[in-house]
Amino acid sequence: MSINRAELKTIGMVIAAVSAFCLIQWGNDWLEQILGHINRQAMHTMLESLAFAICFAILILGWMVFVPTLCRQRLMTAALFTGIGLLDLLHTASSPEMPLFDAAVGDTPSLLLNWISQWLSALGLLIVFSMRNPMVKSRTRIYAIIPVVFTVAIVSIFVFKTQNWNQSFIDRLAPIQLISTLLLYAAGICILLFRNRIERPASMLTIVQALIWLFLAKIEESLGTGTGSLQNLIGDCFKLAGYYCLLKGIYFVLIEEPYKRQKKTEARINYLAYHDELTALPNRRLFAERVRAEMGRSALERSRFALLWLDLDRFKTINDSMGHAFGDRLLVAVAERLAKFTEKPENVFRLGGDEFTVILSDINGEKEAEAAAQRLVDAFELPVKVGPSAFHITSSVGMALFPDDGNSLDLLLQNADTAMYSAKEARNSWKRYAIQMNLKAKEKLLLENDLRIALELGQFHLAYQPLVDLEHEILVGAEALLRWSHPQKGELPPSEFIPLCEENGFILPLGEWVLRNACQQMKTWQDKGFPPIVMSVNLSIRQFRQHDLCERIEKVLEETGLSPQWLELEITESIMADVTFATEMLERLKKLGVRISIDDFGTGYSSLYYLKRFPIDKLKIDRSFVNDVLTDRNDAAIVSGISAMARNLNLTVTAEGVESAGQVAFLKELKCQEAQGYFFSRPVPPEQFLSLFELDKGKRTMKETIA
Repeated sequence: MSINRAELKTIGMVIAAVSAFCLIQWGNDWLEQILGHINRQAMHTMLESLAFAICFAILILGWMVFVPTLCRQRLMTAALFTGIGLLDLLHTASSPEMPLFDAAVGDTPSLLLNWISQWLSALGLLIVFSMRNPMVKSRTRIYAIIPVVFTVAIVSIFVFKTQNWNQSFIDRLAPIQLISTLLLYAAGICILLFRNRIERPASMLTIVQALIWLFLAKIEESLGTGTGSLQNLIGDCFKLAGYYCLLKGIYFVLIEEPYKRQKKTEARINYLAYHDELTALPNRRLFAERVRAEMGRSALERSRFALLWLDLDRFKTINDSMGHAFGDRLLVAVAERLAKFTEKPENVFRLGGDEFTVILSDINGEKEAEAAAQRLVDAFELPVKVGPSAFHITSSVGMALFPDDGNSLDLLLQNADTAMYSAKEARNSWKRYAIQMNLKAKEKLLLENDLRIALELGQFHLAYQPLVDLEHEILVGAEALLRWSHPQKGELPPSEFIPLCEENGFILPLGEWVLRNACQQMKTWQDKGFPPIVMSVNLSIRQFRQHDLCERIEKVLEETGLSPQWLELEITESIMADVTFATEMLERLKKLGVRISIDDFGTGYSSLYYLKRFPIDKLKIDRSFVNDVLTDRNDAAIVSGISAMARNLNLTVTAEGVESAGQVAFLKELKCQEAQGYFFSRPVPPEQFLSLFELDKGKRTMKETIA
């Protein structure tokens, strides 16, 4: 067990006190000779006066100093030593040659007052530091002091009014008083050491030192013959040392430490008011103050500065896929990289979420600001290390110049934010604010407002694109594709509103609506006698992250009456970012009996290990590879490799974006099982899809006739 500095100091003090006590006993005769000529009564009076002064100081600490942190121990100690100080003062005043001394009564009143003071000191300190220490209200001070003063007055009247003392009783009481006082001091030392056995604070150890001095003072006093004895004077010195240690300990325990804690708390609160707790970067409040100060300085010096607003691309997807704990660690790593980007780390701020800003002071021109914005984008070319892994992320940066793009804080922030969202359309790029960007931002806001009511007003509908078996050229499935019939803008494709739905969370109710309507449509077709085919429905990453997803899908299937085997859920490769969760969720979905396909395969987190581990049924080759399969050798090789790999893993392969007979022939050569695209049919409303059923029925009949 390690020993801290305060413990070493306490051990040293105990050794010094005990050594001094032993040396005094050994050299008692020698001290008698040296101090024989000293007026011991005057010395006793002076020492007791100093002791009273310390008691008064303890009262002041509890009564007047740092009242907002007044606690029970400080208040009770102040009240206790008010009584002890008064008793010591009366004890001194009633000793021989002092004003309250009565020769007819003798020094018995002085002796009794001293005993009562010692009892009160030993018992009071034991009780005070054995109790809990809650904060108390300042008005309780008067209720603590008055009873003590009243009690001292009653004791004093009793002691001084009594004229005939039984001296034999007093003599028999002396050893009892000695032993009880020493036991109480020892008990106080043990309790303090036990209650603070873990932290062992220096303040409490100082009080332990005080009790040890008082313990030795009582022993030394008991060895003397009265007030005028040398032992009594040395005991007074020991008591004075104990009172001083007690004063110092009470100051440390009950004033200095609470004051330091309060100041530390205030400093922490002030720090958190102006800094982000997660990344330790300056926050939005300090950012606003710095920008105002920079604007004032720039206006005075007629200079310019740039504001760069950075937002991480696809951070919501990362956060949803990997969890918030990982997202927090990623933000810390990003903050560290941004702090190294500029020569003034104090000009890098986190505004909240994954949004950061950088102030570039005293720029010489637009070119310098543009170069800095490009460097900020390039700062994320290297992967960001999070724990043992490294992740490639990109950022979008918006730039606004003062005073060109705004001469007020709100306008400058608004325009930088607008430029950032414009850069986000391309991702991994930067844009400087331009007036026309406001029009796009306004359109986006209006579109988001329209989204909220579009579902209620029935403006969404589904179109269905067929999936064709290439070998037999028959219909095997349909993919449900969402469309929005906007009252002003007409028919909107998903690419214009799905990203916005992902941002604001509207994708969850909208995705469930798509699932329910697609299942209901397939059940309707089956009830009309059409051949059963698979209905494919896209599942967003936010839907996939829902812990009750299986229950939701099961409820939809139950309400629509569609058998699970005819539902296929299309998920993107982004789910592979969190392998453990993805594996667990996919296994739960498979237990429902639905099919699982990986959409846009080859464009995301592709891994053969994941394909082996995940319980999936189908791979859909992204249209970007299929488009140029006849003219680009690389695309042809990729499609060929995916097809061969899928066959070996017993997975079905579907090629997306098929638009020509040449592509169909090439895919047949690769033994790609399924395809979809404009070559077969555009996405059509459910009523037009019936003609595809009829066409498929004719092909099936013809094949059966030929067979």
